[in-house]
This record gives sequence, structure tokens and C-alpha cells, in this order.
Amino acid sequence: MSFPQFAFNNVKRNARAYFAYFLSSCFMVMVFFTYALFIFHPDIDKTELGSNVQMVMLIMEYVIYIFAFLFVLYSIGSFLKARNKEFGLLTILGATQGQLSKLVFVENMIIGALSIVTGMLAGLLLSKLFLTLSARMIGIEELGLYFPAKAILLTVGAFLLLFLVISAFTLLFINQSRVLELLKGGSKPKKEPKVSVWISLFGVLLLAAGYVTVDKSLAVAAATGIAGTYFFFTQITVLVFRMLKKSRRLTWRGTNLIWISEMAYKIKDNAVILFMVTVVTAICCMAVAFVMSVNVRTQNMYHEDPYPFRYYVSDPAQGESGLKTVDQKLKEKGITYEKFKTESYVATASGRKGTVTVMSEEVYKSIADALGLEQIDALDGKQAVLVQSDKEARNNPDWSAGSSIELKNPSSGLEVVKEIRTQKEVSPVTGTNLLVVSSALYDGLVKQIPADRSYWIYTIYIYMVPDWSGQTPPGRNDKEYKVGLEVEQWAYERNVSGESANLLSSRGGMYAQHEQATAMMSFVGVFIASLLSVCSASFLYFKLHSELRQDQQIYNAMSKIGLQSGEMGKSSTVQIAVLFFTPIFVSAVQTLVVLNRVREGFDLDDVNQPVLLASAAFLVVQAVYFVLVSSRYIQKLKRVMV
Repeated sequence: MSFPQFAFNNVKRNARAYFAYFLSSCFMVMVFFTYALFIFHPDIDKTELGSNVQMVMLIMEYVIYIFAFLFVLYSIGSFLKARNKEFGLLTILGATQGQLSKLVFVENMIIGALSIVTGMLAGLLLSKLFLTLSARMIGIEELGLYFPAKAILLTVGAFLLLFLVISAFTLLFINQSRVLELLKGGSKPKKEPKVSVWISLFGVLLLAAGYVTVDKSLAVAAATGIAGTYFFFTQITVLVFRMLKKSRRLTWRGTNLIWISEMAYKIKDNAVILFMVTVVTAICCMAVAFVMSVNVRTQNMYHEDPYPFRYYVSDPAQGESGLKTVDQKLKEKGITYEKFKTESYVATASGRKGTVTVMSEEVYKSIADALGLEQIDALDGKQAVLVQSDKEARNNPDWSAGSSIELKNPSSGLEVVKEIRTQKEVSPVTGTNLLVVSSALYDGLVKQIPADRSYWIYTIYIYMVPDWSGQTPPGRNDKEYKVGLEVEQWAYERNVSGESANLLSSRGGMYAQHEQATAMMSFVGVFIASLLSVCSASFLYFKLHSELRQDQQIYNAMSKIGLQSGEMGKSSTVQIAVLFFTPIFVSAVQTLVVLNRVREGFDLDDVNQPVLLASAAFLVVQAVYFVLVSSRYIQKLKRVMV
């Protein structure tokens, strides 16, 4: 038998152990290849959106490659540790250090080559489906098939280099251990895990620091949160299980004594891998929940905006000519509209978040007529009417009918005599409340605004389109979506070229841009999240596999003194469940805390539902992995039961 045949037979004999690693490697190669397939597509850079997606995918290629390097390195290290006894026997039979190193190198390259071929074949088979789905998700024309020579060369070259480097690097794992140490493998008795109350408290303080600083400095919050998570698994959880062991009422019941005693050791042994899985899962969960929250916010922004088009006149000299150009453009698109002019100014107020818009009652009448809002009676002196949506009222609950308001720049005291609640944000200046005052008071306040602060005054023309109700967000084939996107692009090009200094905003166009960006993030993120989820489960599987022989010895000995197979299965299931689901629950809590703290900074609405949905999705996926891994693991343990 030749040496390569011996290495190939070794891979075949350990096929079950290598199976999860092989599938995970294939999945990484497939995702990398399909992204490369998209990046090198000849039609992808013909649109601006396609070019943006191409750039994002290129960044994700680097992310996948770095993670693949760490995944393969850890996986091979785990397998080598589990094969110490095998290496000890080969050493007794006369194998030299160089021959063992060559054996491991050839085995790694065999698995790597098979992973590359299988992953690329899977990518080629799914290429048509991938290109079709990607084009639909990001809203570009359908991408046809082509021969992906560049994608093939990049994938083969990148992963061959990866497996070559790691195969050479892992030779360092095969140390000059004595034969007796190799033969003992992982069967050496473990010392009781050490834990420090002070380090545990320090870990709690780090987690608290991450919570406090998350809305001030994300870098500091990330560093303290990650460090706190590490101490959570290396110290706090071990301390918790040690305290559980002292509770006789809990411990001395059924098989609790077995799994509680074992978990104190297993949590400590698996602390690093649990920490890694938790961090990876938390990042995925945060990314998915954030994209879902942004999608919800995009839809809410559309619902809250009652104006199909707004034309901001910042250069009065171009006002009339600009209006004619906009009118002509809308008529070219076959849009029937009604237009009216608004003027208001933006001010700050004592004890108020953000700015407020001040408007005369005469201008408000035009808005009320267009939107069907409640009209107001004539106002005198310092009287004002507060017009705000339910959302604005929740964010600033201090103002209502009867409130006294102190405006700044220019200064004026107002008395709110009435409050009008609306479902939409009716202020022409987005993101502000609306204060309606008498025409005389408004004219007097505007005159007090310095000439160098004239930009506080907003002249905005509103275009109402009767055919666009604004009740539901438009689909990609709807006229508001298409025309809005075209008008936004047309107006942007005019501003960039210097042809016009005035701004044109489209409700449908803004929604389309946000929707496409969200679709792009979803498209890219779904594969990354799937990849990281599969690899996280594989990490846990590899760790369990490396501890299998030791668990078999423990349960074999316990079966001789009366432990039944059912009791063994229950104890093992609980232990595996703790390892699989603890990272999910910890990452869900971290995601819930972080996104709620940064919600206002990113102008997001309720984030709890997206977080719970994202966490539930990861929980379901992890539950599938748990069932598959635990059933196989328990079957192997049952074989050694007496």
C-alpha cells in the first residue's frame, strides 16, 4: 500500500467524524463561489445598484475567506487532538515525526480538494437559481448564465492556498509528545475547574459597562461586551454550576447529579468555543434584526409621509424656472397633480428634542384642504395650534393643549390653545412638529431672523397626486415606485451638474432607494448568516466528537454500577442542550439590549419584534442541528453501555 493510499483509507475510515467538517467546508466554498459568480458577471456593472452590490459582495468575500481560515484551522486542530491515541500507535509501529506530518498534510489536502470540487459543483448547479433570485431581490434585470472562468480560478486558487497554508501550519499541532502521552490521549483525569468570585464580578462589570456605553461609543461597548462574554463562560457559568452542586434538593434528584457535575467541567472545557459561537451568533442575530428593523422603518416612513413630491426652493432666483422644469418632467411621466406653496421656518424650543416648524394659519389652511385635516379658528396674539402625529407625541409627551412654549431664535412665548393629532407627519419639513400661529405673528417672527440665517426659512412646493393614496407601499412594478426612482435620479443629476440648487424629493423614490438597499443587505446577509450558523454548529459538533471517547469511558463505568440507557440519554441530552442553546439565548439577550439602546440613534421604530423573530429563526435552526447531533452522539454512547 502506497503512502497516499494509506492517507486516503484513513480519511475513509474517519468519514463519519469528518462528515460535518466536509459539508461545512463545501458550503463555504459554494457561498464563496456563488458570490464570485455574481461579482464577475459581465452585466452586473451596467447599473449603479448592481455596482454597489458588487462592491458589498467583494467585501463579503474577504469576510468569508477569513472566517473559513479560522474555521478550518480550529476544525483540524480538534481532529488532531482526538487522534492522539492513533498517532501514539503509529509511533510504536515505527512511524517517524516526518511521516506523521506527511500523513496529516496529505489527509488535509484530500479533504480540501474534495471540498473545493464538491462546493464548486453545487455552486454551478445552483448558479441559475442564484442569479435569478439575486436579480429579483435587488431589483435589477435578470442575469443570464455565462462561463465563470474568473470565478472558478479565484475559488480554486483561494481555497487551495488556504488548505495548503493550514495543512502546513497544523503540523505544529503534532508536537514531540512522548508515546505514553499520545496513547493516553484525552483520557487523563481532569482537574476540578478553578473559578474566582472576583473575576466573575469583573466580568459582570464589563457586561454592565458595555450596556452603559453602547449608545456613546460602539467600539468601547463592543470591546467590553465581548470581554464580558468571555468571562461569562469561563467564570460566571462555572460558578453557577458550582452553586447548583451545593443544592442537595436539586442535585440529588434523578440524573441531575450526573449532568450538573459534568457540566461544571464541560462548560470550562468548552468556554472558548461557547464564547466564539456566542459572539458569531450575536453578530448574525444583530445583523438580521437590524435589517428587519430598517425594513420596518422604511415602510413606516412611507406611511407617515403624506406628500408624493416636495420641491425645496433654496435659490429663489431659480424658483420659477425650476418649477416649470419640474412640472414639465412630471407631465412627461403622465402624472396628474395638484400643487400648492408652503412657507415656514425652523426653530428650537426650550426642553424640546430636535426642532419645530412654525407656520402661519393661512399656509396651514392649504395643507388642511389638501389632506382633509381639521381646520382651525382665527388665532390672536401669542396663541398657537400644535399639529403632530401620534409618534411625535410619544417622543415628546410634554406638549399638549394648554402648554406654554418658549421659542428660541427668534425668541417668543406661545400658548398652545389646541392640539390636532394626525396619523401622518404633516409638517413640510420632515422630522419636525408643526406650530401654527397667526399670520401677523408669523410675519413678525420671520422679520427677526438675521439675513445670514435665511436658510432657517423653508419655501416648499407640495405636489399632491390623487392617484397615489399612500396607504400601502408601492411594488416594484407600480408607477409611483418607478417614476419616483427616475425623478429622484433626474433631480440628483441636476444638482450634481450645478444645473439646479433646489431639491426635489419623491416619496416613492425615497421608499424605492431604501427598499433596494434593504434588499441588498438581506441578499448578502442571508448567505453569511447561514454560513456562520452552519459553522457554529460544526464547532460544537467537533468539540463533542473530541470528547466522545472520554464520555464513553465514563458511561461504560457508570453502566456497570446500574446506570440505565434511558438515564444516560437524558443526562447527555441535557448536557448537549446546554452547550447548543446557551449561546442562542445569550446572543438574543445581547441583541435585544444593544438594538434597544441604539434604536433612537439609527431612527428605528420598535426593534423587539425583529429581534425576537431573528432569535427564533436561529433557535429553530440550532434545534435542528441539536436533534441531528444529539441523536448520533447518544447512539455512540449506547454502544458502550453494559
